[in-house]
Amino acid sequence: MLFDGAVAATVADTAQADGHTTADAVKAPTADQPVASKDTHGQADATPVPAPVAVPGQSVVFVDSRVKDVDSLLQGVAPGTQVVQLDASKDGLQQIADYLDGHQGVSSVQIIAHGNAGDLWLGNSYLSADNVAARSAVLAEIGKDMNVGGDILIYGCYTADGERGLNFIDSLAQLTGRDVAASSNRTGLGGDWDLEIATGNIESANVLSTTAMSDYQWGLATWTATNNANTGVGSLRAALASAQNGDIVTFSSSMTVQLTSELLINKNITVDGDLNNDGAADVILDGQYRTRVIEVTAGSIVTLDGLVITRGLVSGNGGNGGYGATGAMAGGIFNAGILTLNNVTVTSNGASGGGGGGGVTGAFYGGGGGGGGGLGGQGGGHGGSAGPGTGTLGGQAGSGGVGGYGGGYDATHMGGRGGTTTGGAGGIGVSYYSNGGNGATATNGTISIGGGGGGAGWDKVGGAGGNAVGGIYNASSGTITIVGTSTISNNIGAGGGGGGGGGQGSNASNGGIGGRGVGAIWNKGTLLITAANFAALAGNAAASGAGGTAQGGGTTGTSPTSVATIYNDGGVLNTAYSPPPTATIVVADTTLSIGETSLVTITFSEAVTGLTNADLTIANGTLTAVSSGDGGITWTATFTPSASISDTSNVITLDNTGVINILGTAGVGTTNSNNYTVDTVRPTASIVFTDTALRIGETSLVTITFNEAVTGLTNADLTIANGTLTAVSSGDGGITWTGTFTPSASITDTTNLITLDNTGVSDLAGNAGSGTTDSNNYAIDTVRPTATIVVTDNALKIGETSLVTITFSEAVSGFTNADLSIANGTLSAVSSSDGGITWTATFTPSASTNDATNLITLNNTGIADLAGNAGSGTTDSNNYAIDTLRPTATIVVTDNALKIGETSLVTITFSEAVSGFTNADL
Repeated sequence: MLFDGAVAATVADTAQADGHTTADAVKAPTADQPVASKDTHGQADATPVPAPVAVPGQSVVFVDSRVKDVDSLLQGVAPGTQVVQLDASKDGLQQIADYLDGHQGVSSVQIIAHGNAGDLWLGNSYLSADNVAARSAVLAEIGKDMNVGGDILIYGCYTADGERGLNFIDSLAQLTGRDVAASSNRTGLGGDWDLEIATGNIESANVLSTTAMSDYQWGLATWTATNNANTGVGSLRAALASAQNGDIVTFSSSMTVQLTSELLINKNITVDGDLNNDGAADVILDGQYRTRVIEVTAGSIVTLDGLVITRGLVSGNGGNGGYGATGAMAGGIFNAGILTLNNVTVTSNGASGGGGGGGVTGAFYGGGGGGGGGLGGQGGGHGGSAGPGTGTLGGQAGSGGVGGYGGGYDATHMGGRGGTTTGGAGGIGVSYYSNGGNGATATNGTISIGGGGGGAGWDKVGGAGGNAVGGIYNASSGTITIVGTSTISNNIGAGGGGGGGGGQGSNASNGGIGGRGVGAIWNKGTLLITAANFAALAGNAAASGAGGTAQGGGTTGTSPTSVATIYNDGGVLNTAYSPPPTATIVVADTTLSIGETSLVTITFSEAVTGLTNADLTIANGTLTAVSSGDGGITWTATFTPSASISDTSNVITLDNTGVINILGTAGVGTTNSNNYTVDTVRPTASIVFTDTALRIGETSLVTITFNEAVTGLTNADLTIANGTLTAVSSGDGGITWTGTFTPSASITDTTNLITLDNTGVSDLAGNAGSGTTDSNNYAIDTVRPTATIVVTDNALKIGETSLVTITFSEAVSGFTNADLSIANGTLSAVSSSDGGITWTATFTPSASTNDATNLITLNNTGIADLAGNAGSGTTDSNNYAIDTLRPTATIVVTDNALKIGETSLVTITFSEAVSGFTNADL
């Protein structure tokens, strides 16, 4: 595999009307955080229905393993963002679903991956408009585990481009029940980071930093071949044409691509055929013996991974009279750039050189060389022309696996024969001409090929036979690195025969040299191949063409030594190349909370020594000493996060230079682990009473705000003084919780708190709170004021008054005489000199009144205490008697005619009992 980097509502929740554009609803980002897209974005074709209110929550970024230089891209990621790197060997979509299932409260899923119009690569899974319906179950899981109104932002090239892209985005929105946004153009280098197409309201901000995106030097395009055709839409050739530097070209499924012309790669790309990342090829590139398979141009940097390069063919043309033949340099791969073969098999490719032209000058005849042979009934080089004089027979085209014969005097004389599965015969001279050399025959026991025969010559050095290499040709500008499980096998190359030299009676010109045959690799540049890959060279075969004769006293041309494996033609060759050991570092638990640890596994590409913890930079934690139980390939240790840390972006970094493989080659550069989140900060809270002075009939909003989202909070975690609280609830994913407090009746208490038992709540990482948290103080006065009324003199007569004292249970306001009903008298205006508790006035009884039963009655509703609580009912004073009625009298003399000796009763009757009456009053 290639690993270049370090993841419920109904359909109605998402859609907007077809064809509309809508202003971005993306929240304003934090410092150095951009919005998810530009001012407007188009809407995909989802059914228009009202969207629910989105529930805020956590943001998670899922990064596919194909994304290069992940660490730089994630620099400055928004605080609080969880980062998950997808395992290249597993189903990426399922990895996303599994993560969300274990991490509730996510409102924003942001995916960074390679894609193209209507498709994405995630882990080892290919998701496209064509197969998305088949993944409906896992997509539904993803949507269900997100918050209502959640967003899925996809950062990948062209994902939403065209009708196919729109259909893909619509399907994702409908199957997840979430709002989806994606790009309709290139993302990353050479493009932008805007998401031009969306369904629904996108409220999430892009969590990547503006600086990181601006500085990122890679694109996010993966061009996927979806069929095995030679050309056309969905073909590998079309994908290569569309790709730009830094892109990946891959395949929708295992396939055999049937080529009729070579694939030209002239840019910096990766062609990945290891679809399940198991180190084995899943894709065959088949030249069908009709063409060379691949050519890599100078300046291009190319990686081929997980491919079989097979049945490529190059048949060289014969040389014209007087000239050398065309070489046939590589039926499999011709490389002039920088090429890496990783887990690539180059097998059963063939090449045949054409025969050299016969040596001739002036107007004399010279035989043309025969064309190189073909394979499988395909191919065959063109025969060379007779010359430079005018021949009576021109060179013939090859076909059907047979090379064309060279031109000459006639069909029988002078021209070399074309190769077939065996080498073509050299041209036969006439009139003392020198015969051409025979073409070589190369066979590995399964396939055979022949070079073209050389033409007959007369008065010049014979033309050289064409060279041939079956598997790979590495030009002087090229560098090839062969690693992994790559195998170069069963390739064959046959050289062409040399042209004849000076003829008898002409001159002593030498015969032409035969073409060299090479089976596996011809190297003129730099070739680095591991010892294991070199040892795996097998079944390759080669033969070199015979030299042309020289009848005029010259020397017969030589036949170069053929090389079945690697011919190093002045280049740099290392057949025991030891690539620097590489490593992957996996932190098993990527979300660590208080009390948790994680296994850390460092796996090298080969056994290494020298690894210690000193070679590791460990973010926000400690690591036990690393150790290996398999001889140095796999090393493990236990990571313990630091206390009181909340950091979503953490990696363990290995300095590769600290380790060496068994050949003594040190590692190069650094390797980062997958990202892990550390949250060892316990949740804390503040509790705020909005109304801190409560009276009868009042309630107060109570707001409990945590430093992060929490779960598990219920009223059972709260101790509530002198009142009740409605069930607490959160509308923002668990950060802010509210309830309504109602004070208890008939309470006066100036010191009250609500106390939270923090141990009853946990943050989303599972960290429980500690201790308790008190609210601000609140005062309660739900006691109505009461009063007593005392009339000091409770028996009043003419000329008397009485002090009346009204004493309240607490200070009151609003009290006037209008609140009093006064029996048989008047009261001076009530007043208080102690702040409203004690009020006094003077009672004067009414004149001419005699009443033993009297009260002063207070209407308590007319007054209120300082908290505003009104009194209730009435209050009566003590009883007082009034007698302001003066006594009157009648005097009756019973005998009103008196004489001597008589007396009369005199009766004096008062209106009421009197005292003090004597005869002095008469």
